[in-house]
Amino acid sequence: MHAISIRISKMQFLVLTMLLVFLCASSAQSAARAAQERTIHVPAAKIYAQKLVNETLAVHSEIMGLEISATHPKKNECTTIASDEELGIGEKCDQDEYDVMKSGKPFADKTTEHGQEFYDVNVPIHDANGKVVAIIGVDFKPDPKQTADQASQQAQQIAKEIEAKVSSIDKLYEPVS
Repeated sequence: MHAISIRISKMQFLVLTMLLVFLCASSAQSAARAAQERTIHVPAAKIYAQKLVNETLAVHSEIMGLEISATHPKKNECTTIASDEELGIGEKCDQDEYDVMKSGKPFADKTTEHGQEFYDVNVPIHDANGKVVAIIGVDFKPDPKQTADQASQQAQQIAKEIEAKVSSIDKLYEPVS
């Protein structure tokens, strides 16, 4: 076997080192930009429910996903009316949401997505008269120390914050500017 020797000048070495540093810095900036995109792409608020989702996400860093589902007063179908993801808006409610709407009790479920476990909690939202008018679905950032009870209690506190701003089902659908 023959050894091959490559000779590079100090100037070539310096240029290659600078190029490597530039590529690493560019990669780090791309990763930071991708992390920031989570908050940048939240749908613009067209109705009050979306405004509530956006405001809640801004003050609760422990949340990685949030949606509000409700049955429009003039329709007979429960759908997602506000979400941290544009694609989620308009989806039909799932069985967990219907169960929470009927029982009035929160439901916490441990979910795995992209190899990460987190709690997905559904909690009812009541109007000023105490009637269930909507459901919030809260996905908490992965935390191996978090229990179902802790996630449920935290989601109920977030629901209370939202309820304080919702007097009726109609309020959720009000247009915002």
